[in-house]
Amino acid sequence: MQPECKTVITRAQFEKVLEALKPNAPQAIRRSLANTYVQLLVKSHEALKMGLDKDPDFADRLEVLRLTVDHSALDEELKRQESAKITDKQVDDYYRDHPDEFVQVDVQRLFVPWYEPEDDPNKKLTPAEKLQRDRAWQKQLKAEAERLYARAVAGEDFLPLQIEAYQFTGANNGTATEGDITVPRQRKMMLDQAMMPMLDLQPGQMTKLITDDNGYYVFKATKREVLTLEGYGGYARKEIRKKFADEAYAKDKAALEQEAAAANFNDSYFGPPRPPAPQGAAANPAGVMPPEEN
Repeated sequence: MQPECKTVITRAQFEKVLEALKPNAPQAIRRSLANTYVQLLVKSHEALKMGLDKDPDFADRLEVLRLTVDHSALDEELKRQESAKITDKQVDDYYRDHPDEFVQVDVQRLFVPWYEPEDDPNKKLTPAEKLQRDRAWQKQLKAEAERLYARAVAGEDFLPLQIEAYQFTGANNGTATEGDITVPRQRKMMLDQAMMPMLDLQPGQMTKLITDDNGYYVFKATKREVLTLEGYGGYARKEIRKKFADEAYAKDKAALEQEAAAANFNDSYFGPPRPPAPQGAAANPAGVMPPEEN
């Protein structure tokens, strides 16, 4: 009978591992990380018993892993160094000079999605016929969006209007919940240009009908606030510091990548470098609305 083999991991040992795997890990995921660590220990022990560390390529694989760890460690250190350089004055000046970036609104959203009509499998349309059909559908969709917008302006609740929008377009099985119309904490950094008008709203105010690539939108503000530097645990201050640090880190990273780009490769072994992809080569995403007829 073999003696029982037991390995005891102390709290100090585990917390060193925790710091390496996920610093400041919340209590809820520590057990999961501990389970992962134990599995790694068991498998590592079995690999050593089998002598896998003696395989000819073992050292090479370790070297690749070391390079990966070095890469991560360098990234973390560069970010830490750049963050330490940020002064309170830089943060205060940025906050003062960019007030629109700290406006936050909660809105209700009415969305009339552009859903391309389904093709009849028994009827093959030519490209011209499909375009004509899509343009006709676009006109119907726009008319429906304008009708729902007028009712929203008249004071009707957004939820039943959203249900009608989904039923008309066939989206979401024609159903909607409060979650479909409730959009909290919207800020400039989150929005494309078409959505910016929502940031000008005061509670109770509504945007005009907004046309975007994937449909029509109406927003009604329910709450508006301006984040202070110290509010919410200094969230805005931390955000600005991170912005400066990330920009500086990007420059550090670009300099290192430029150094790496100077490496010479044997084209007879690797083949010639691929040419860069032409600008605008990607196809339009499905569901983008076709241009209206003049």
